[in-house]
Amino acid sequence: MTRKPIQIPDSTVAHFITFSCYQQRRLFRTPDQYRIFLNDFESARKKQDFKVFAYVIMPSHVHMFAQFHDGISPSKALRGLKRISSYHLLESYKQHFPGVYPYLVTHEGGRNSRRFWQAGIGYDQHQTGDDDALREIIEYIHGNPVRAGLTGAPEEWEWSSARDWLGKQTGLVGISSPWAE
Repeated sequence: MTRKPIQIPDSTVAHFITFSCYQQRRLFRTPDQYRIFLNDFESARKKQDFKVFAYVIMPSHVHMFAQFHDGISPSKALRGLKRISSYHLLESYKQHFPGVYPYLVTHEGGRNSRRFWQAGIGYDQHQTGDDDALREIIEYIHGNPVRAGLTGAPEEWEWSSARDWLGKQTGLVGISSPWAE
């Protein structure tokens, strides 16, 4: 895989990003937790004004394909998203999974803190490519639950943008097309 940003048709850069739950644990356990993250994702998208082309939330990680405008770096946008969603998701754990909550402690800078997400923004899997490469990325993202054995077809996984792309549903996160003018 090449380490250059993806050039979408209007010559701006898109990023294929993956970030994981703390210690790559399967921390998404309930529909409410997925919804909490999706609500925070949409709030961050609007606040930071970035475009989301595709996403999937898996039990242990998130894939997203997005374009960030010149004034916002992917790391800044994702830092904000991970911070607010971590707060809300940890509150969910505290309330609904008190036996797991203590295992989300990390020791950083001489103090204890709790984590929902792995440190850092994640992996920016840059590629260059044409329309076929863009479609491949979107299909890869949407196919993740099928490859993981969580569902039989991408559109059956409620926690992705696959249904948006098929015109079957408008999800909680606003989706853009990389081919739109």
